[in-house]
Amino acid sequence: MPAPVERILLLTSELSFRGSTILSLRLAQQLALQDIEVVTLCNKRRKLSEELTGNVRIITLPGFDLPLWGRIITRTVLSNTVEQPPDIIHVVGPAMLPQGLRLARQLNCPLILHLTSQSEAEGLLLPADAEECRALACVSESVRQAVSDRYDHLEQRVILPGVPLDPELPADVLQDDRVPVIGMAGPLEVIKGGSYFLRACHRVIESGRQIRVVVTGSGPEEKNLRRLATSLELGDHVTFVDDGTCMTTYLSAIDIFCQPSVQQGFGVIMLEAMALGRPAIASGVGGLLSIIEDGRNGLIVPPSDSRALADSILQLLDNVEQTRKIAVSGRNLVEDQFTVDRMTADMLTLYNDIATPRAPETPSIPISDVR
Repeated sequence: MPAPVERILLLTSELSFRGSTILSLRLAQQLALQDIEVVTLCNKRRKLSEELTGNVRIITLPGFDLPLWGRIITRTVLSNTVEQPPDIIHVVGPAMLPQGLRLARQLNCPLILHLTSQSEAEGLLLPADAEECRALACVSESVRQAVSDRYDHLEQRVILPGVPLDPELPADVLQDDRVPVIGMAGPLEVIKGGSYFLRACHRVIESGRQIRVVVTGSGPEEKNLRRLATSLELGDHVTFVDDGTCMTTYLSAIDIFCQPSVQQGFGVIMLEAMALGRPAIASGVGGLLSIIEDGRNGLIVPPSDSRALADSILQLLDNVEQTRKIAVSGRNLVEDQFTVDRMTADMLTLYNDIATPRAPETPSIPISDVR
């Protein structure tokens, strides 16, 4: 039996406001609470709130993902020593897989590849000599099913995301003394469906309802969404929020959370909203279908359909008691199935199952504490 893991090296291309980053940072925080040393190496780091980065050791190495420069950085990483080598290298997404495999070979330790979207699973192409890769951790069953049959020899496990549960919930949604707030949050990319969200909110306003609209995040689609908001004359209704703001603060401020994605591996930010007692409306795609039971703990709408999304928003606005029941059911679902403690326990089980027994004398772990 291998000894329980004590040290994890976590590699990710970019730490930014998206589900995969939140998942990684929540995991690192929980492992640290269990006295497991976690070092997170990333190629880029964007502004994130202390809520997510607190108690996480993050080392930013720009250029680590470049073929030539990445090899130079790898040698630098290997030339700087701290106490011990990692028991597991955990790579989040295929972008940093080549770097992870190089380090795994040098350090003689197994590697786990974490797939957080269906597109990552469908496009997965492991090198023929990737013997160090022992397992695929998939964020949902739909992601696992998208993995090619050629990787059936690898251990494949669905490890559902987990989010923290605050025992003190914010006030109930849809209070009579304020205008309802409809929000979406995440990376502002085309596949996240921000344009459909804004068009849906425009329809709601045209129906005569007073609402506030909040779009939280940043990304390549932000300028287009701002222009669309202007063309729809939403200027007096919509607010774009910096994604470095404390996530709990702005999620608590909304009444209805929308996840209008065209593609979605899971929906970690949506889970964070549901944990705060916020009712969710989600597109019927990917892992979202494994979370939301339509009409019970949320609402499901067809993807790319702003009319259907608007109708669902109006349904929740017009039926306050039903909306609050949906919010409670969503919170209960998170408490039953998507806690950060459960996610951490499942990941630790996978770590321990594939860990290589440590030799009596081990070389130093090479990591440069460069930010």
